Amino acid sequence: MEKLLIFRERILKFLSSNGRVLRLAGKFIGGALLFYVAGEMYAYGSLLSQPFMFLILGIACIFLPVSVIFLLYHLIVAFQLSALAMEIGILYLIVIGLYYLIYQRMFKKTELLLLMTPVLFYFHIPAVLPIVVGSFIGLYGLPAILMGSCCYYFAVTVQEGIRQMSGGGNEGGQIYSLIMSSTAENKELMLGLLVFIIVTAAVAGIRKLWIAYGWYIAILAGGGLYLFAVLTGGYFLDNEVHIVPQLLMILASLLIVMAGQFLYSVIDYTREENFEYEDEEYYYYVRAIPKISMEEEMSVKKVIVPARRFYLKHKEKHDDKGEES
Repeated sequence: MEKLLIFRERILKFLSSNGRVLRLAGKFIGGALLFYVAGEMYAYGSLLSQPFMFLILGIACIFLPVSVIFLLYHLIVAFQLSALAMEIGILYLIVIGLYYLIYQRMFKKTELLLLMTPVLFYFHIPAVLPIVVGSFIGLYGLPAILMGSCCYYFAVTVQEGIRQMSGGGNEGGQIYSLIMSSTAENKELMLGLLVFIIVTAAVAGIRKLWIAYGWYIAILAGGGLYLFAVLTGGYFLDNEVHIVPQLLMILASLLIVMAGQFLYSVIDYTREENFEYEDEEYYYYVRAIPKISMEEEMSVKKVIVPARRFYLKHKEKHDDKGEES
């Protein structure tokens, strides 16, 4: 355990000493992934279909704040959808605008959650989202991942609608009606939203309990509850659920969240202390649990002695007659 903690301190020192470079690299990689996934899900217009366009947009993300990236992403998605049907693009902008006015402008730090939700769905690790929100952010981050889930399932519904109409024309009004009806009847979307709400609430509630190792128990419980909810919902909705891919996805999500928790904070529950005191108006109950921090010890393996030594010569004194004294 000591070596693991020393390794953690090395990682944290590396992150702190190279924070600016890593932050710029993270914005580039995140932006490139975001627009790559957007190009795969909304490949209807000519903008994102250009070669290496996602890399160009990723480079642009280096110099832009998250709020501008948020706006740019939704404008590009609306442009792509408008190439399919103008009504769909306008509807998308209206929904995103209402979401921004009702929620996003008050919780600006959750912009990144909405942007990364379709990306994690695309790479088949959506269980990371409710566990991370419940563990590190809280319930106020739940609307962001719910809206991101709606955007992902909406993109899937649009793709399925295009496949259904591929043999019978693709008039804008027909596509619009088909997509709206399919979205309203999408039971998988409703199940996904319900699972996110249950898992996020459960993880956040367990994390706040006064129990030892509550953070780790909450993460593990969230993974188990997610799997149980997906299997149960799939059974009642008569959807085919592949157990092995779901188990692998849950394990990968748990590893990602556990690694984040390990870097974020390590708590020594064996040194937990509880205090109780009062003043004129209140009784106070305080629970104090120290964090673990480990400093790497410096060990001297070899001392090199200089090969050449210097000595100070004693200067001899002479009297007036030239004799040594």
